[in-house]
Amino acid sequence: MKIVKTGLLILTVILSCACQDWLDVQPKTEVKSDLLFETENGFKDANIGCYMLMGSKSLYGKELTSGLMEVLARQWQMEVSSSYANILKYDYEGAEAMINSIWSEVYTTLANVNNILENIDEKQDIFQPAVYHIFKGEALGLRAFLHFELLRMFGYGNLENHPEYLKLKCIPYVKTYNKVITEQHSVEEALAFIHQDLEAAAAELDGYDPWSPSPTPENGDLVDSEGFFKNRMTRFNYWAVQATLARVYMWEGKRAEALKIARHFIDNQANISGLAWVKENDITAEDLYVNRTFSTEHIFRLDITKLYDENLKSLIDQKDGPNDNYQKFYHTVTAAKKRFDSPSGDSDYRYVYLYDKSESTKYTNKKFKNVEGATYKNMMPLIRMTEMYYIAAECLGAQGKDKEAFDLLNTVRFYRGIAPVYDLKAGEDDVQEQVEREYRKEFLGEGQLFYYYKRLGVSNIPDAEENLVKIQENEYVLEIPEDEINTAGREPNRITKEEE
Repeated sequence: MKIVKTGLLILTVILSCACQDWLDVQPKTEVKSDLLFETENGFKDANIGCYMLMGSKSLYGKELTSGLMEVLARQWQMEVSSSYANILKYDYEGAEAMINSIWSEVYTTLANVNNILENIDEKQDIFQPAVYHIFKGEALGLRAFLHFELLRMFGYGNLENHPEYLKLKCIPYVKTYNKVITEQHSVEEALAFIHQDLEAAAAELDGYDPWSPSPTPENGDLVDSEGFFKNRMTRFNYWAVQATLARVYMWEGKRAEALKIARHFIDNQANISGLAWVKENDITAEDLYVNRTFSTEHIFRLDITKLYDENLKSLIDQKDGPNDNYQKFYHTVTAAKKRFDSPSGDSDYRYVYLYDKSESTKYTNKKFKNVEGATYKNMMPLIRMTEMYYIAAECLGAQGKDKEAFDLLNTVRFYRGIAPVYDLKAGEDDVQEQVEREYRKEFLGEGQLFYYYKRLGVSNIPDAEENLVKIQENEYVLEIPEDEINTAGREPNRITKEEE
């Protein structure tokens, strides 16, 4: 993986608008780590740079959210001439460049995260105590988060039913910033590293992160005159660590552990500054102030410059010159009503306010639409607090505690403007089915549904019109780049028919 030189170069260019002091000393392409990390502000710039790299079009600016991942989950309808049409059939031929870019850009970001971690301990004396622990905790947590994202794409899921998949080779877990090729790890080994980093991140952040549940006296030393540590949902905070750990436990089929974390979050939710259920008047405000992503509910998000512009072709029903926009993602009126359980769901905020219904037959989604000067523009949620409710409900349902599960689902439904569901149709409308339906509605355009299906090994997934589409285990697994196999000696990460 040729990531180290590229990683620092990209970070340097990106930071040209974030930090001017050290750029005056050397040309932008020649800034070295020892100069960047001389001051606390240098670490701040490196920290910001990692999040900015994550916002690229190949990553969370499009493909890992509204683009590739949602197409794989059959979340959208599209024209046959769409550039995603083959991917819709799980035909990855022709998508190699897109997938390779995802791989390389995630590892580029990880190179920069590791660069922070390799410098931070020896420079501990330049920090306020709380700042040191927050930066180190964020970097450790982000390293685990990004590797888990790679594992969810390039490794096998359905581990609860197929523990043998744990032994399969998937990704390298890179923990150093150098040119040495990191060995390829098995799913089991990568998960162990993810756990280690998340546990270390939680230990660093607990008591220091303003969002942690039990601040220590040292947290009072946090001088934040520039407001850098406000809006903790825009950084990999304490609760982002916990939520990611809950996701990992669910991936492993360890529901008891995931439930414990989800309940811990729900119990503490009211005490997390800035986190609250969205209000209907925030969603119905005029364009400058409308909050379509429900930002007060984000546990972790990226603020991505030009997010709307990158998604314009796909998510906006605009004309392409004199012709229709054949690249747009949409739902027919029938599909939209089925998704939101019409007529009972006709009051759902996500149906009423997040569809552009200007065309009579095809609705596009305007969750990420913004206008110049808008207050809530360019926000891409990566972890929502509703996911903790869905995880808890799924775990309780698996224990046969349907009433507790439905109580949690009904809490979310209340804050989406729809009537509660009741456990009155046993065998027809169980908890798992309701959780799946909520995933399809809540995370539309955010790239989470594909992982939900993959985690459970669902073999027939509904498309946008509710038709069941067959998907094979191998089709859930993206192939690692061919160059990784040919030049770095990686093993193929997909099982061949002969091996099955």
